Amino acid sequence: MARIVVILFILLSGVLPSQNLVPNGSFETYTTCPNFASQIYYAAPWMGKDNNSVDYFNACAPLPYNVPYSGGIAFQYAADGVGYAAFWAYNGVNNNYREYAQVQLTNQLVVNQYYYLRFYINNAPTKYVVNNIGAAITNTAIGLTGGSGSVLNYTPAILKYGNPIINDTLNWIEISAVYKSLGGEEYLTIGNFFSDGNTDTLAANYGTYQGTYCYLDNVSLVNITTPQWQYRDTTVTLGDSVLIGPAITGLTIDWYNMNTSFIKNAPGIYVKPAATTKYKATETFNASVYDHTVTVTVLPPNAIDDYARLQNSVSIFPNPGTTNFSIASVGLIEGAIEITVTDVNGREVYRTNQQVTNALTQFSIDVKSGIYFVKITKALTGETVLKKLAVQH
Repeated sequence: MARIVVILFILLSGVLPSQNLVPNGSFETYTTCPNFASQIYYAAPWMGKDNNSVDYFNACAPLPYNVPYSGGIAFQYAADGVGYAAFWAYNGVNNNYREYAQVQLTNQLVVNQYYYLRFYINNAPTKYVVNNIGAAITNTAIGLTGGSGSVLNYTPAILKYGNPIINDTLNWIEISAVYKSLGGEEYLTIGNFFSDGNTDTLAANYGTYQGTYCYLDNVSLVNITTPQWQYRDTTVTLGDSVLIGPAITGLTIDWYNMNTSFIKNAPGIYVKPAATTKYKATETFNASVYDHTVTVTVLPPNAIDDYARLQNSVSIFPNPGTTNFSIASVGLIEGAIEITVTDVNGREVYRTNQQVTNALTQFSIDVKSGIYFVKITKALTGETVLKKLAVQH
């Protein structure tokens, strides 16, 4: 009887546990390979404001609409699979010019339920970088009519915690938040919803294009009833500060020193300990309380040089590659090691224990094309090396 009740609840709610409500969230499905600009409609049901102005790139396409040779502007692999979208978040020539990627969800959101939205952004090497990259979740489609390229006059429900300028052309940057539904929401729209005057810009001078051109990939929106994020221990050099906590917009977290002195209520906090310190986080989510401990290890000032030397001593080749890879070291990684491979969402896809001989070892993984992170841990000391790996089939 209990099983029947659960099934009936799922059917009535219209939401399956952990079901991604964003169709084609990684832009892998297409009707036709893109061969020109503004063809996001080939990655249906995605669309773009003002005559589908959002671009679409896929490994199946000819240059310059191919992945990783996207637009002739950058060399960038997809965060997941072999396709992604792209939009202008800022234009240094045409005032308040914007583009927005929009999609209809597979189900309407249920009132007072919690949802976890996550997507990944990467900047093409253009002249400017900005903040304000966010998402609106609405009952109806917004902004698909009106002046071409104009700013959508809508307050986004989702912004990266702290709303920083996203200044990275190499790595995919996660933007995530928890959203409590008002009920009936059915459309997701991603872009910059603020005017030029209310957008922070930085002249990064990565290229000559006068604006901020963002790649978009791996979009997901799932119904959640318990926390889906982690509280990771970290390190900091003496005298520096570090952000701890999940740092996800929409969370309610009370932070304390281990002597129970209250610090602040925030999804994440910056700390600057003088010595290795533990912090307590009490998270209230969906009427339940969860306690966590975060340890910040303080390193002496010269430790950062040792860490950099260790990271630089290791390389993985071929990179990009397909299945078989080698880890080469100049001697700082020897003996017993553990190799862990995760995708851009932090999901573990491979783990093995190896013995490094002659500063060289091999491993094989069977994963789809995309960006992965390889963590190499020395069994004797616990020291780790983290490397970025591109897989392309």
